[in-house]
Amino acid sequence: MKGKFAIKKHVMTGISYMIPIIVAGGILGALAKGFGGFDIGDLIEPGATPFTNMNPFTWVGFWWGVNKISSYAMSFAVAVMTAGTSYSIAGRPAIVPGLVLGFVATETKAGFIGGILSAFVIGWFVNWMKKWKVPEWLKGLMPVLLIPTLTSFVCGMLFLIVLSPPLAYIMDKFQLWIISLNGGAKSVIGAVIGAGMGFDLGGPINKTASLAANALGADGIYGPMAAKIVGGMTPAIGAFIATLVAKNKFSQAQKETGKAALPLGLCFITEGCLPFAAADPFRFIFSSMLGSSIAGAIATGMGVESVAGHGGIFVVPMMEKPIWFLIALFVGSFTTGIVYGLIKKSNEQQSESEENEADLDDIDFDITVE
Repeated sequence: MKGKFAIKKHVMTGISYMIPIIVAGGILGALAKGFGGFDIGDLIEPGATPFTNMNPFTWVGFWWGVNKISSYAMSFAVAVMTAGTSYSIAGRPAIVPGLVLGFVATETKAGFIGGILSAFVIGWFVNWMKKWKVPEWLKGLMPVLLIPTLTSFVCGMLFLIVLSPPLAYIMDKFQLWIISLNGGAKSVIGAVIGAGMGFDLGGPINKTASLAANALGADGIYGPMAAKIVGGMTPAIGAFIATLVAKNKFSQAQKETGKAALPLGLCFITEGCLPFAAADPFRFIFSSMLGSSIAGAIATGMGVESVAGHGGIFVVPMMEKPIWFLIALFVGSFTTGIVYGLIKKSNEQQSESEENEADLDDIDFDITVE
């Protein structure tokens, strides 16, 4: 039990660092899409830099800039979580490798699962390096030079060599399989895409299901696009519902995170529920996949189609059979919320130290050489 408690403590520390960046980035993205339009991110062509052609004193330019800031913030969510978890395991020397490997996990589509795995590898490697017997003159360089550099190099290349090639191969085959389902029952491909969107919430399965829907949309088949959107909206909304139907099982911090997850889910920002998935992966992912697969099956089975590939609630009026989309979203979200609320363990035995991990006032940012 001691080892299990330690693992949870480290992960919860990483989550406490990640929550503010998800909330900030997600809310900015929701505001940008709400005021600038669902396609605000595509309205300005990039120039020499992403902001070259932006005029911040125009309506479109202003909200495009807000959306860009949001996307940058969200791209660091897994990196911050990985760095926070690594820091909890091995201290300050693990922060830089955690940031690096967390961003690698994001860029290689390994998602939050890849980020968590990387954090524990980094923590083990850094703690091992701390035991090295080095000359006195080299001790001062260990935490600021040797440990961050060697850990980023060794763990980073280990990640890329061991994990990335088989992951890319499996995801490629998975995408082709999803596309091949298009010749069968519409509800089947909708359920598969929905389940994929609800599985790892921005990770490889999620991205592969999204790419498969995009590929079919490019061929003029728009049902899977609706399944992609509803399957990506359901998890975060479901997390919010769970904090309402089983509020005694959630800490105050989790309830506040649930409140933030609602607008993020409505805006098709699936990452809004990452704190729940990272803290309780098996139960939440099961609930998320169940709700998203049901939502996807209902949407495609009833003939919902979406030309737009993103935009969340803002593109519903443009869909074919939008009422059925809303019904699918309602049923899928409540399925996720109720199931997760039922199967989640109570937080009554959670220690006070874990409850206070999310208190940012306690975080020490002093930079010293240990």
